[in-house]
Amino acid sequence: MTPANLQIVRLSEALPDDLPALQAEAAAEGYRFVEGILEEWDAGRYAGTDGRNTLLAVYHEGALAGIGAVTPDPYDPAPDLLRIRHVYVRPEHRRGGVGRTLASALIQQGLALAPRLSLNAADAGASAFWEAMGFRPDSGGTRRSHLLER
Repeated sequence: MTPANLQIVRLSEALPDDLPALQAEAAAEGYRFVEGILEEWDAGRYAGTDGRNTLLAVYHEGALAGIGAVTPDPYDPAPDLLRIRHVYVRPEHRRGGVGRTLASALIQQGLALAPRLSLNAADAGASAFWEAMGFRPDSGGTRRSHLLER
């Protein structure tokens, strides 16, 4: 259930105006993976109708609170596998349901299209979060820390 003050938006026509501020916050915390969104956006990855490439933003009371994507796994070409990527929630929006809401939407989108989802957790806190969301530790893939199977 999405809290009443959160809105999930699929991004396909324009990136959020305050994405640079979110990316700067992520970089200040040492998370550079958010910068990959711009490169993939410029390459047209999220503009098409291919649901395997989905970029979602979460807004809290109209402000960009988090972002994340589900795409084919760029490190494992298995046709039954998608990857959750570029997930970042701004510090002031953590522990209020934003991350769970975003992760649930990404998982739902991914598992609707593939039976397995992979990801690479950035740190121990992220690992614990994704394990609470149902992922299990997995080192069987390339550049993968966790796997979820439906």
